[in-house]
Amino acid sequence: MATFEAQVEALTSLAITSSSTPKQDELSQFLRDGVIDVTSKHLSMRPQDKELFGRESSISDSQGVSVGGASIISVMREAGADGSSDGSTAWEPCREVPSSIQSKVVDTTSLQFASIYNPVYTINGDKTINVYPVPSSNNGYKVFYVNEEPRDITNNAALVFTHSNIKYFPNDKVYLVVIYSAIKAIEAKLASYTIDEEDNELVTALQVSLQQLNASYVSGFLPDRDREALLQAAAQQRR
Repeated sequence: MATFEAQVEALTSLAITSSSTPKQDELSQFLRDGVIDVTSKHLSMRPQDKELFGRESSISDSQGVSVGGASIISVMREAGADGSSDGSTAWEPCREVPSSIQSKVVDTTSLQFASIYNPVYTINGDKTINVYPVPSSNNGYKVFYVNEEPRDITNNAALVFTHSNIKYFPNDKVYLVVIYSAIKAIEAKLASYTIDEEDNELVTALQVSLQQLNASYVSGFLPDRDREALLQAAAQQRR
């Protein structure tokens, strides 16, 4: 598959290098920003799709797991061996409770008491997560959350222009990240022409491309019928 740099160059007709406008490093930032923007826009319309953008933490047997304030999908706590012949561990979903009742969830006489079969979690003021019953060795917990660190699939490295895929991200939304990056690349190029030189023909061509890409990007978040109407309107304006 073509790299993201090649895909953006194909959409914009711009040659992107280490010294161009925009530079390759700037394109890498556009890609990372695009992942966050697409995730946010899609989930604002379809919050039920969080798992499409989800990742999970490693298992922790101590309190205070941090996922950087990312949106939580779910929290699971181990409940010991499930009795199966292979020694598998049973996992129980935790329900969220306010931090104000932490003392009650550990009180065996309270109706709010949290057992291993009815665990709970709280989100602290510093965005870290505590689970009750308190985790311990072989009774840890893990957090499923919306990813906010764009990475590539192949090496799990921070996303850059040389990559061609995105981890913790639906494949059918990757094209929107490319379009977002192409939009930002053209905007950067247009800004440089305003400052450095006059080339009306090229500026006009870039503006037309920008208009088309903006329409395509917005349409990616719309139902099929609305998407077609928007794209048709954009096509008519270009004529």
